[in-house]
Amino acid sequence: MKQGLFLLLIVLFTSACTNKDKFVITGNIEGAMDKMLYLQRMDLNQTVTIDSVKIRNGEFKFKKDRLSEPTFFVLKLSDKNYITLLADTIETVVVNAEANNLETSYQLRNSIGSVYIQMFNKRVRKLNTELNTLIAKYQTINKEDTKTKAKLEEEYTALLNDHKSFVGEFIMENPRSFAGYYALFQNLDDNSAVLNVFDKKDQVSFSTLATSLNLYYPESERAKQLYNYVLGAKAQQQRQKFANELLTSNASESGYVDIEAPNLKGDTIKLSSLEGKTIIVSFWASWDEKSVIANRHLKKVYSKYNSKGLEIYSVSLDKSKVLWENAVKNEGYNWIDVSDLRYTNSFPAKLYNIKQLPANYIISPQGEIIGKNLFGNRLSEKLNEIL
Repeated sequence: MKQGLFLLLIVLFTSACTNKDKFVITGNIEGAMDKMLYLQRMDLNQTVTIDSVKIRNGEFKFKKDRLSEPTFFVLKLSDKNYITLLADTIETVVVNAEANNLETSYQLRNSIGSVYIQMFNKRVRKLNTELNTLIAKYQTINKEDTKTKAKLEEEYTALLNDHKSFVGEFIMENPRSFAGYYALFQNLDDNSAVLNVFDKKDQVSFSTLATSLNLYYPESERAKQLYNYVLGAKAQQQRQKFANELLTSNASESGYVDIEAPNLKGDTIKLSSLEGKTIIVSFWASWDEKSVIANRHLKKVYSKYNSKGLEIYSVSLDKSKVLWENAVKNEGYNWIDVSDLRYTNSFPAKLYNIKQLPANYIISPQGEIIGKNLFGNRLSEKLNEIL
């Protein structure tokens, strides 16, 4: 008898120790009898299904190994019927919901991170509804009613700023919470980001959370990603600032951000020499297939609009004059084409902050930039509008 009691105690002790090393998601989904419920882990670049159960009498339970850090999960009945959770270490997350709409009906216990996610989702749903209402009103207003339009624009901006302030205050008060990370990357209905890492005020929230999570979770891939994301944004802003300074310092008296480079004959041609014309400043290279394709559309554009005042000032990022010349002759480019043959170190490319090919700017007859990186039909529509 003593031996049996001893063995029972060992089993109970082992079970207790095992439970301490697990996290659990359990609960009840009303109206989901015999339906499959899936548990998915949200990794940085993909969502992975890690378990599934058939719901019996509305009840379900998932038990997994202890989490090393707060982790995002999706609990779903279908691709359009799911909820997002933020579980931590050995939490036992309790979820009760209705099968017809998990997102709007679910209730939570024992997971503060998941409660925060639910709160942010509710706020963004409400924000989307309010913004969409304003947009619908805006579209019905007469074009001449600028006063009403301005008021609606102010209301739109105020709603966005209010939500951004809420997120910022949350991050300041909860600097270790991955719920703040979730809030930073939420989108509106049109898929645009609510917060913008390049916006000076929004960047404070990104930077604060990135620094904090990197400190408390240095091994976390998500913390590393956020930290590098913010560093990359700041570096890009510095490059843009440098490019803007170059643009300013190289602006001609007529207002052009001037380029001066030789053509195939060796004659130096200034961009500002085309003053009074609408100009497409096109950056390309003979070794870039997308550039060659874009230039073939430019030939059609040039043929149509050259007589209406359009000129093309094309800048090649080649380093071989032979390849550059062959491409120009074989493709039949009959507009201005220049190159300093410095490849990706091309000064005009640095001046205009070119990061990829093809690239272009549209410049007005007064020397002002009025379009950027428009190709195909979008380019044609823009030129049709201004010419």
